[in-house]
Amino acid sequence: MNSLQNRSIHLFRLFGIDVYLNWMWIFAVVYFVFLAGPGPKHGKLQFELWNVASVIALFAIVLMHEFGHALACRSVGGKADTIVLWPLGGVAFVSPPWRPGAMLWSILAGPLVNMILIPITAGLWLLVLRQHGLLTAHPMAQLFEPSLLARVGNVGHFVYSLFEINLVLLIFNMLPVYPLDGGKILWSVLWFFIGEARALRVASVIGMIGAAGFLILAFYAGDFLLIAIAVFMMINAVSAFRQAGIRQKVQQIPRTAGLACPACGLAPRRGNFWQCGACGVHFDMFAGHGHCPQCSANYMSVPIQCLDCSTTAPVSAWFTVATVDPVEAGKPA
Repeated sequence: MNSLQNRSIHLFRLFGIDVYLNWMWIFAVVYFVFLAGPGPKHGKLQFELWNVASVIALFAIVLMHEFGHALACRSVGGKADTIVLWPLGGVAFVSPPWRPGAMLWSILAGPLVNMILIPITAGLWLLVLRQHGLLTAHPMAQLFEPSLLARVGNVGHFVYSLFEINLVLLIFNMLPVYPLDGGKILWSVLWFFIGEARALRVASVIGMIGAAGFLILAFYAGDFLLIAIAVFMMINAVSAFRQAGIRQKVQQIPRTAGLACPACGLAPRRGNFWQCGACGVHFDMFAGHGHCPQCSANYMSVPIQCLDCSTTAPVSAWFTVATVDPVEAGKPA
């Protein structure tokens, strides 16, 4: 269980995906409702109630965005069973097959949800203008006329906020700054041409530069939420840069022929990467067919992590059905 999920409340399960709400989400509610809410200021109580509605709408849109990631990941044979909503948005824990096309689709599907919602919410806004007799011969220009908000009332203002939320989320998320979707899309596209590790390094460097610029702007604006987002971006970009270095070293390790990771299909790396829990010796899990060469401890049913795609699966899953376990075969029935 990840740390975000550990400090979260289980809300519901949909399409086999568990949705959690992190307890820190309360800070986002307080921030938007009482400090920076987008609702109309028509009396204190009314202002706060409409801001609550806007916050709920914001996180509903974020949730649909994350479901886009998760369902796309599943459509290409990946694993996605958890979504966590937290103050800086949402996180869909997805593990697509370790190839650039599958990764690209899993990431792109999130912003695609917002792209679908934008014309829908824009149409609702134009319908509000029509009902108030404000629709002109150039309706597209009216999508960006905030002066009209004072003439459409609370419901109209709320409808416009739906359009605005989708537009802002799409533009922000598509910035080519890792770990935003745009930065991950850049990583996936570069993966086709220069390989996964080098592509991640390039994307992470751009992400660190972008996060630094965003942090400067956030301090200049004096917005605490923007500062928190910038710090989050920087931490993740730095982590990705380090991970890229590790993955480049891993790629130089030779592989064990005849075996394959059940998730990404790549042969496992050769080397004494595992330590026996019984005798303490370091050994190659696959050279010994899942058994410690010192004490013959059996690890065939123990889940291990693939060094390429980070997916966890039992050792036995790496072997073909035709493979015979020499230790087990030698034991008496």
